[in-house]
Amino acid sequence: MSPHPLLLQIFQSSGISPSTLTQKGNLFSSPSHNYITKVGPDILQIRAEAFGLRAMSLTAPDLIPRPLGFQIDNQTAGFISEYLHLTRYVGQESQRELGRQLAEMHRKPPEGTAGYTGLYGFDVPTFCGRTEQDNTWEESWEVFFRDRRLGDIVRRIGDENIKDEWEIMKEKVVSLLLTNFYPPPEPVIIHGDLWSGNVGWEKDTGRPVIIDPACYWGHNEVELGMTHMFGGFSGEFYDEYHKTHPRSQPYHEQRIRLYELYHHLNHTLLFGSSYRFSTLSIMRKLIAWADTVT
Repeated sequence: MSPHPLLLQIFQSSGISPSTLTQKGNLFSSPSHNYITKVGPDILQIRAEAFGLRAMSLTAPDLIPRPLGFQIDNQTAGFISEYLHLTRYVGQESQRELGRQLAEMHRKPPEGTAGYTGLYGFDVPTFCGRTEQDNTWEESWEVFFRDRRLGDIVRRIGDENIKDEWEIMKEKVVSLLLTNFYPPPEPVIIHGDLWSGNVGWEKDTGRPVIIDPACYWGHNEVELGMTHMFGGFSGEFYDEYHKTHPRSQPYHEQRIRLYELYHHLNHTLLFGSSYRFSTLSIMRKLIAWADTVT
């Protein structure tokens, strides 16, 4: 089977001769490298992954599959990235290394770095699961996370109880947790969907790898919200991460719960009532907490 013309163009523009490759489905292999390809009409989704991996490569080239290239032709997109054989290591040192590597990814790129604007958002819409994310650029982290993340998804869910709790949260919780904390937020690249199913360790080297991004530029700690939702990340992971990025104060624990709330809302949107209870529970607990400190 001959590779799709878009894939041929990407390989050739990367200096790789297709004649040196063997193909098995969407996998291509050379004597020294393996590649995974995507080609199809889902242009927005394919573009989101390609742009996300490219952005993460600015500060964490060893934490992701290396993106090779992306092209669009009419109504079809093509994307090629490095294919890695991943396994599941759960040892303490593996968790520490993941924490170290993620902390490196969350460093602010040098001024003038291509693709870095110093704003919150992203060049294109990205997808958390099937949910298209509004990545419109904002100067304020509070505005971005309030309106482009929480508020947008509350509106799309359309549940009256959730909307009522959200109106209270906007008044009592959001500004309390998203302003006047230290270290202050600055835009760094966020994977955006960091649950344990999107983490693996390369079989040959043991290095951690994160896949299937839902990227945007945001406050580094927003990444940790999803890690708490389903577990799979040890104390060693968090301790190592916070050696580079100290826990924000005050109200660190509640801020992380606010960040986790986004993913409960998203799962409510995607999967319905099974996540509605946890969503409302987090919202009500944050409101009750805010009443004790204001």
